[in-house]
Amino acid sequence: MAERPPKPVQHRPVLQKPPGYRDPNAPPPRPPTSAPRRQTLPPAFRQHPPHRKQSRRCTCRFCCCLVFLTVLSLLSLIAVAGALSYLWFQPRLPSFHLQSLRPLRLNVSSRADGTFVSSATVIRVQAYNPNSKIGFLYGRSTASVSANGDDDDDDDVEMGTGTVEGFEQGRKNATVMKFSVKVREVAVDDDVGVRIRRRFKSGEIRYSVEVRTRVGLRVNGRRTGDVPVRVICERVSLRRMNKGEIPKCKINTLKW
Repeated sequence: MAERPPKPVQHRPVLQKPPGYRDPNAPPPRPPTSAPRRQTLPPAFRQHPPHRKQSRRCTCRFCCCLVFLTVLSLLSLIAVAGALSYLWFQPRLPSFHLQSLRPLRLNVSSRADGTFVSSATVIRVQAYNPNSKIGFLYGRSTASVSANGDDDDDDDVEMGTGTVEGFEQGRKNATVMKFSVKVREVAVDDDVGVRIRRRFKSGEIRYSVEVRTRVGLRVNGRRTGDVPVRVICERVSLRRMNKGEIPKCKINTLKW
């Protein structure tokens, strides 16, 4: 009998192991070994991080010291330059004299409604520049005149104001400012009007003159800023001025 060929071997499909499958015959896994701990060093051997705050403080202190030294050097240079300029130019304030005071008229009228004073006065104030290297620039000037009462009385009477335009004064120069001062019917007390009339007729009347202006400098062709100036001529005797006396006036700067 003829032999039958062997049947082909049928391979079974390999089954895929599910996730997390563990072979029961496999040896148990070893526990993970932990990393070795670093040995703690004593504080003396520890490395400290660099002190950034301290370095920043040192930098700030250095910058502050540098700025302070720079400012101090500039101030020293300015002070030296100012001292040299002062020694070179030797600036001095102008001087003022009341050259003349001439009342054109003074009328005191008494009416039923009161006592009134009217007057017209011409005054001349001389301004002298004593500097040989500095010129002065005067702004618009205003002069006011008042008739004084007794020393212990507050009964001065305003005689009006006058103005002159600004001008430039050269070195070593004397300039006269002429003011025309007028007032019309200023009301005063009856007894004050009587005293003014009596003193004017006898020549014992006294006047006070005040000039307000602004003065600047011209140095080497350059102009500087001006400052307020007040010139005061107090209690000037008309009789003495008629005899040739020229009173010197006081000057106040930077304050009124």
